[in-house]
Amino acid sequence: MNYYDAKWIGSSATKSQWPNTTYPEMVFAGRSNAGKSSLINALVNRKNLAYEGKTPGKTRLLNFFTVNDKYVLTDAPGYGYAKGGKQTSIDFGELMEPYFRERKQLKLLILVLDIRRVPNEDDKRMIEYAKGNHLAILGACTKSDKLSRNQQLSQLKIISDTLGIRKESLVVCSSMKKTGMEELWKLIEETIG
Repeated sequence: MNYYDAKWIGSSATKSQWPNTTYPEMVFAGRSNAGKSSLINALVNRKNLAYEGKTPGKTRLLNFFTVNDKYVLTDAPGYGYAKGGKQTSIDFGELMEPYFRERKQLKLLILVLDIRRVPNEDDKRMIEYAKGNHLAILGACTKSDKLSRNQQLSQLKIISDTLGIRKESLVVCSSMKKTGMEELWKLIEETIG
């Protein structure tokens, strides 16, 4: 596994708190329990860079990390966790809309999906929002260690068909076993340079 010089550079609730960087940026978004923070930690081969809560919905801010002084990874709050109620949904929109619309260095959405689940309306909206803001899209299908290879292939087809994205843009990965990380990095580099 490669060594990555990864560090936290800030958290933000508003545009005025966004870090001042020029590196190409990718945002990790997905349902509250999809494993975004775990994926970021596995991707940079670190245990505790991004906070991993024991219960879904702990991330409330945009959290920014630099990697090798080359990229910025942004950990977005999860969406769709019912315990937060309607106010949480409004807060999510207020946090994310300016970020998607105005963050010039944002180049890529990595939609983090639990491979065992069928994408829902929130996942579809996130894809449409990324397309509307001219972002490249990759899907990271996490928790693959919980399925057989045949089950993974079946789920990839369902995810691809449901979201209307190519299977080649989906990476099967497991944060626990650290599989799929090299393939995901390869696609990131091909996509944003």
